[in-house]
Amino acid sequence: MIPAIETSRLVLRVATADDLGAYQAFYDIPNDQLGGYRAPRPAEEVEGILARDIAEWQHNGFGMFLLHRRDTGDFVGGTGIKHPSDWPRHELTWWLMPAARGTGFATEASLAVLTWAYDTLGWPVVETHMRDENLPARRLAERLGGSQIARETFPDGVTRDVFALPRPDRSAA
Repeated sequence: MIPAIETSRLVLRVATADDLGAYQAFYDIPNDQLGGYRAPRPAEEVEGILARDIAEWQHNGFGMFLLHRRDTGDFVGGTGIKHPSDWPRHELTWWLMPAARGTGFATEASLAVLTWAYDTLGWPVVETHMRDENLPARRLAERLGGSQIARETFPDGVTRDVFALPRPDRSAA
């Protein structure tokens, strides 16, 4: 069964084909505001990203959650665990709409996904990795208690730091 997770301020749910507009809104954000994502992207490419995110749940039993505010229902971003087929390892990843940045939503959602990965999936470690220039991602990994365990060149040719993220303290999650 594909989960939905609720936190104090967010509902995390799996994307459906009806979420194409939310994905397109994110990938229409100008490049200088995305922190490592390439944008804008054509509609066909965004459709493919959404289709892969949906299929990842069916194939792996984990994937991306879309984030919605509990109080308004507004879409604010995504977080989850990705493992592209050509990638050497899984990772916790996240992305937020510009208006949602600086609100603590990425931390709150990431803690919920980490708890789910450790408690439900039974994983011994959850990782994240980021480009050197993605300072917001690095700060979030550190806020989550992450520690660098490797530096690795990935299939896209980019060398990234790999962080192990600990099981959240239940009082924080």
